[in-house]
Amino acid sequence: MQTPTHAGWFDDPEDAEQLRYFDGVVWTKHTTPRSTRQAAPAPVQPSQPASSVPPGQPYGAQQPGAQPGAQSGAQSGAQRPLPPTAPPQWQHPNQQFPGSPQPGQWMPPAYGGLPTAQPSTPDGQPLASYWQRVGAFILDWVVQGVLAAIVGYYFLAKAMGDYVDQFNTMVGNAESGRQPDLTALADSIDTRALMAYSVVAIAVFVLYQTFFLTRFGATPGKLAVGIRVRLRDRPGRLSTGEALRRVALPVVLFVGQIVPLLGVLALLVRVLDLLWASWDPQKQALHDKVGRTNVVVGRAPRP
Repeated sequence: MQTPTHAGWFDDPEDAEQLRYFDGVVWTKHTTPRSTRQAAPAPVQPSQPASSVPPGQPYGAQQPGAQPGAQSGAQSGAQRPLPPTAPPQWQHPNQQFPGSPQPGQWMPPAYGGLPTAQPSTPDGQPLASYWQRVGAFILDWVVQGVLAAIVGYYFLAKAMGDYVDQFNTMVGNAESGRQPDLTALADSIDTRALMAYSVVAIAVFVLYQTFFLTRFGATPGKLAVGIRVRLRDRPGRLSTGEALRRVALPVVLFVGQIVPLLGVLALLVRVLDLLWASWDPQKQALHDKVGRTNVVVGRAPRP
């Protein structure tokens, strides 16, 4: 069977009694029964005895040699036969609905005419739930944190080395009943080294997101929970420019968080960005709206 060239509902290659959704790259798990209806059989008339009137003779005329009484009796006991009716025939469901796919024929996407149990893209691909996105975010956050710590270990160790010593001193003072010096603890952080580490962490985030979204259509966290990223109006993997546009807002907010006066505001917007998809009708976070993307259900295609 030929693979479709666009997203939509098509004949299920595994079950002829249902349709399966093709997301433009791979077959998904979403199926729906065909709309079928058996044609109503034509009413069948009960069989009638054949008339004794010869062909071509007017109905009711007396036959030669027949007795009048017998003729009238024959007329009262017999009726003129009805035309034969064709036996009821079953029609294939596809023959009753114009535009429905014939066996072995691929038709344009039919997502728009089918009811969906959850929000979807304009072409009908189901959107990922908010909690699927939360699970993927946590997994990606852990992976990106480990990568950033490895790549930026020098700056992280330099920034936090004195902080660890000062923290241990503060704990000892608290145990001995002395007032802990929180100002000294804050001053022990090397802000320049911490700023350098933040730049490394942002670079790791951008490269991580861009590489996996353009190469696989999903980050490792999204792959693990079975969701992927696509443009809202077009299926398929993102281009490099589209992936960078999607991560632009988080990057701006990350930078804002390390700027003294903007840190609190940037943090609040970042939290709002992460929560927005939970109530948005299109299931988009703020960075999805900037990138014009949706997170949808389905495994990412092989590169």
